[in-house]
Amino acid sequence: MKNLTQQNLVKKPKENLFISIIFNVFIPFFILNKMSSTFGAVNTFFIALAFPLFYAIYDILKRRQLNPISILAIMSIVIKGIFVIYKVDGFWFAVKEAAIPTLLGVVTIVSVWVGKPLINYFIYNENVFNIELLETKLKENNSESLFKKLIWQVTFIFGFAFFLGGVINFFLALNIIVSPAGTESFNKEIAEMTWKGYIVVMIPKIAISGFGLWWFIKRLKTITGLDINKILKTE
Repeated sequence: MKNLTQQNLVKKPKENLFISIIFNVFIPFFILNKMSSTFGAVNTFFIALAFPLFYAIYDILKRRQLNPISILAIMSIVIKGIFVIYKVDGFWFAVKEAAIPTLLGVVTIVSVWVGKPLINYFIYNENVFNIELLETKLKENNSESLFKKLIWQVTFIFGFAFFLGGVINFFLALNIIVSPAGTESFNKEIAEMTWKGYIVVMIPKIAISGFGLWWFIKRLKTITGLDINKILKTE
C-alpha cells in the first residue's frame, strides 16, 4: 500500500457549503428568473453562469489543488455556454447533465487504479481522520491489504452515487428543459433545473455517501482496533 499519509499531511481548507450554494444555486436561479427581460435571454444566461464559474475558479485557487468537482463544474458551464450559442436541442442538455456526474463516477473508480484514489479527497483526509495514527495501526496489524480492499469498496459506493446522480439528472433535464436555447423560457427552465437538481439529486447522493462513510468507519474500527474517537479528528 502506498503511504497515503504523505498525500494528506497538509490540511486543505474546508469548502464553505453555504457560500457554495449561494454562488451555484441561489444567485443563478435569481438571475435566470428575474433578469431576462432586462439584459436579454442570452446575456442573462451567461451572466448567471459567471457566478458558479467564478466560484469554481476561486475554490481551486483557495485550496491550491485541482478540485475534481470544480473542474467538472467549469467543464459543465463551458458546455452549457456552447450549447446556448449554437441553440442546441434540450435533449443534449439532458445528456450533458447526465454526462458530468457519470464522468465523475468513472474518474472516481479509475483513480484507484492510478494510485491516487479520489476517496482521499472526499473523506479520507487530514481534515476528517487521524491519518498517521490509522496507518501506523494498519502496519502494526498487518491490515494493509484489508485497507486496500476497503478503499475499493467505498470507492465503488461513491462511484455508484455519482452514476445514480447522472441518471436522475438526465430524466430531470429531459422533463424540464423543453424550450429552445437562448429564450427567456429556456432560462427559467435552467433555473428550475438548477434548484431541483440540487434537491432531487442531492438527497439520494447524501444517503448513499452517508452509507459509504458509515461502512468506511465501521470497517476501520475492525481492522485497526481503534475507537471512533481516535479514528476521527475531534479538534
